[in-house]
Amino acid sequence: MPAKKTLLIFLFISFIQAFSSFGVPVSYRISNKNAEKPDCPVIDYSKLVIKQPACDDTNGSITGLSVTSAGRKILYIWRDANNTIVGHSINLTKIPAGTYTLQVIDNSGCPTLTYSTPIVVENANGITIDDSNVSIRISSCTKGTGAISGIKVTGATKYEWRKQVSGVIVSTSTTTADLKNVPVGDYQLFLYNSACQLTSKVYYVNSTLQVPAVVDVKITNPDCALSNGSIVVTLETGFSNLKFFFADSQGNRLSDGIIVTDNTPILKLSGLDGGVYNLYIYDSHYCTELLGSYNLPSSVLSISQTETAVTNDKCNQHLGAIVPVIENVEAGTRDILYTWTDVNTGQVVGKNKVLNWIGAGTYQLVVQASSECRAVAVFNVINVSPALIPPAAQGSTLCLPGQINITATNPDTAQTFKLYAEANDNTPIDSNKTGIFYRQVDKTTDFYISRVHGDCESERTKVTETILVALKIPNTITPNNDGINDTWNLTGIEKFPGADVRIFTRNGQLLFHSINYPSPFDGTINGTPLPTGVYYYIIDVKQPVCFGKIAGSLTILR
Repeated sequence: MPAKKTLLIFLFISFIQAFSSFGVPVSYRISNKNAEKPDCPVIDYSKLVIKQPACDDTNGSITGLSVTSAGRKILYIWRDANNTIVGHSINLTKIPAGTYTLQVIDNSGCPTLTYSTPIVVENANGITIDDSNVSIRISSCTKGTGAISGIKVTGATKYEWRKQVSGVIVSTSTTTADLKNVPVGDYQLFLYNSACQLTSKVYYVNSTLQVPAVVDVKITNPDCALSNGSIVVTLETGFSNLKFFFADSQGNRLSDGIIVTDNTPILKLSGLDGGVYNLYIYDSHYCTELLGSYNLPSSVLSISQTETAVTNDKCNQHLGAIVPVIENVEAGTRDILYTWTDVNTGQVVGKNKVLNWIGAGTYQLVVQASSECRAVAVFNVINVSPALIPPAAQGSTLCLPGQINITATNPDTAQTFKLYAEANDNTPIDSNKTGIFYRQVDKTTDFYISRVHGDCESERTKVTETILVALKIPNTITPNNDGINDTWNLTGIEKFPGADVRIFTRNGQLLFHSINYPSPFDGTINGTPLPTGVYYYIIDVKQPVCFGKIAGSLTILR
């Protein structure tokens, strides 16, 4: 035997012995490897189609994915980048630009979760900004020499720079995003193309003026009806030849001073009402820099009309609520009184801060913190009538007249269901909370069912109950030979060949028997008139498709 072949046999035997040392046969390990492989769904991307939405629109889509699964039931869950569920079909439509992930769940016993790779849907005609290499040049105090450059933009045909606070346009270009020769300030870039608009973050152009950093700020808010607010700003040391001033939001100077560098600079402003106060630093050349802006709550107690949450009533069910936001109440203030009044009736309807379970109307809130701190606000609550989903119901088919059952397949016990005989009837023929109605019909009949919630009612769903053969059975005959109702005419009995008709006395005695009912019953037996009274009948139609017996009473009047 050649040496090479001998070496291969030796290695193979050593391999077998090594695995056998673990106490498990090699053949078991090999076959069990496949047995442990989970039976999981597989997502096929080969026919993936991504439709880009128009800029800021929701007409994008992800289609063409397919899933192979051993399970019979497959559930699809689409999520966006915020992990919000946005779809339950394998095709995702009507979406904006974003990143989407599909989760597939089946009943194949897969022990792991199956997710697609993240699928990115970009805007058509989109604009992108890359400011990783942005460069900002400072400006001198006397001339506008600042600049912003290095921002890379794709997809834009117009570049527009604006002052961030005022919104004033300072530069417009169709070729570059660079901003040149501007003074100190905040600037924002607006980008446009034929379909899209994109706004950059705010960039600050600093000045050549070197200012100290703010080490600490202590603000005392003014009490209600008292001008006792204050601002204390501590600066870092090491800056000389600088001056400062405080100004209100209208630019009026309130306090001027010189920064003393021998000690830690502490700048104070007191006797303040609520408002915005700005601290400026400037040098001997009057190069000025805004060091800080401080907002003190107004010293007048107030109720915010814009931030107060008003929940409107629905279907006149008194589901409305008002959650007020009270401004300028000092922390820890107690004994605040709340009084809610219905403006239309003048009645007090609440003494708590939040007013719940109210209907449409106008409500006034009075907040009393002290004799000098009082605020009043009025809020309107309206009644909204959301469209209710009509109930789903299907008609049935009977061969003969009888009792039918109309059932709403999506009942809601918190609501009421109404049954109408006509589409435009104002008054229902029946109503309940179960959505199940029983009616006696002797011919094909249309019914209409609606869902009602409070004062709101859905559109009506048409339900057709079909009677294949309308067999009309009179309950009275007057055999007096006047030619009117002298005989018991069973209209439609000819549709049932072999029909068996029987009439009995109250005691069960058979008085009349006929097959096919060739001659109508005339109220006589062997030519002898039967006395006035109530008799009973049984009609057996004897048809496989319409098998059934009809029983009832027949009154003879003479």
